[in-house]
Amino acid sequence: MTEGSVPNAKPLPMKEFQAKPLFLWYDYFSVPQLEERKSYTTDERDGSQQARAINSIPSYVARCRFFLALCPVLDCPSEAKVLSAATWSRRGWCRVERAARELSRDSSWILIQSETSMEVVGTAISFGSGCVGEGEFTVPEDRQKLAPVMRSIVQQKLRHCLQSGDLPAFRSLEIDPIVLLPDSRTDSTTNFLLQNGLKQRSRADRAGWSPVHYAALAGDTEVLRNLLDKKAKVNVRTPKDEPALGFPPWMSALDLALFFKHHEAVRLLLAAKAHVQGGFLTAMNWAAQSDNVEGVRMVCAAGGSPLAPNLIGTTPIAIAAGMGAQDALDELVEQGCPDRLQLSQALHAAAGLRGGSAQMVHHLIGLRADVDFQWSVPRDLSRVGRLIFKVKSLQHQFGRPSLFTAFAHHMHSSTALMQAFRTSQHEAAAALIAAGANLNVRNSRNWIAADFAHGGSIPSYVQKGLAGDLSECRRVAYLALADDRCLVSVSL
Repeated sequence: MTEGSVPNAKPLPMKEFQAKPLFLWYDYFSVPQLEERKSYTTDERDGSQQARAINSIPSYVARCRFFLALCPVLDCPSEAKVLSAATWSRRGWCRVERAARELSRDSSWILIQSETSMEVVGTAISFGSGCVGEGEFTVPEDRQKLAPVMRSIVQQKLRHCLQSGDLPAFRSLEIDPIVLLPDSRTDSTTNFLLQNGLKQRSRADRAGWSPVHYAALAGDTEVLRNLLDKKAKVNVRTPKDEPALGFPPWMSALDLALFFKHHEAVRLLLAAKAHVQGGFLTAMNWAAQSDNVEGVRMVCAAGGSPLAPNLIGTTPIAIAAGMGAQDALDELVEQGCPDRLQLSQALHAAAGLRGGSAQMVHHLIGLRADVDFQWSVPRDLSRVGRLIFKVKSLQHQFGRPSLFTAFAHHMHSSTALMQAFRTSQHEAAAALIAAGANLNVRNSRNWIAADFAHGGSIPSYVQKGLAGDLSECRRVAYLALADDRCLVSVSL
């Protein structure tokens, strides 16, 4: 996703791994696991080495040159669950580690889902997330440790931004000012401009962001209202992408407020006649991507279409499915009544992006999505989308391979099952096979689903499914659905 929409995002050259010896720090092996304790995990008052080790994790993460998240799909029958990248993203301490990494000097990280599936990520756009405090904790009392830890992490990032002169990155962080103190004799907008090093109410900085963008990012309705009262342009868009945050060009203040779920700011901007169409993605797309149900409702009430495609031809429903945003997807379905083609496109997107869970697969199939739907580039993409995919496919053919070029090269006539194997989302693959997906459909490159799994290690239940034995795929799909607390009937 980042490669396609954020042109200035930097790849990670493999030569960096070979330049000098690497020392590995693995959190599980580096934290004592066998202590028997009565207090909560991070409480150091009993002299626990485990607590000291856990509390030091953010510091270790911040010092690492490379950060790798090992997130294969694991079948755990003894625990009656299936573990995946989505499981990792929900765990509270994993969210702390990720936040520490993304707020360090080297903010990108590497997601490893199999021995052949590795990709550089590092923003909320490229990999869905959530608030650290809303993550899942084995010991709920651990949450009380998070506020000072997260504040320290953000303050270190702020200082680094100031020292390096990276003011756009400094302005994008929400925290009480730690360097410049507000002056009680000036209004909130003047203080906002002063604290963020912005010179004028309507002038963009070198990143192309205006004060109205930063106010929307922070959800500061008072500053937003003052800026709009002073004739700031409500529909001004950013002229270029922002790699540090993962945003494409042409972002509006409304887009930012919707993505970060600042509902009052959204209401204010819509009342000021903010456009719901335009940009690389529409306003509805940003609400869908961040699973913002209230945002979807507000944009619909303002005249936005829940089904209108964006610049490249992708619908909000497909984006919601692709990011695993099921609540937003359900609201879009209720508001827009999509046809079978649009639901099938959403199933394809779920398997091809980040929404490849058994829950999403079964939910979309239950809504009438075709399990054997084949993507058509001429039908399912706009002219701009077709041009982008053509260029990327040619790059793949002529020696510039990447995840996105391979995606574009094999896109035409591909199925959701092919996409699940391509992205190593084996939970989705199991659910699709259990639902009766045709294993012998071929894409435009004459590949079948098994060809996308060739050369890599795939779980035994998927291997059996490809060989025609569906029982293990059905079992794993059932476990995954039960773990998601979904009352879905699966034939065993």
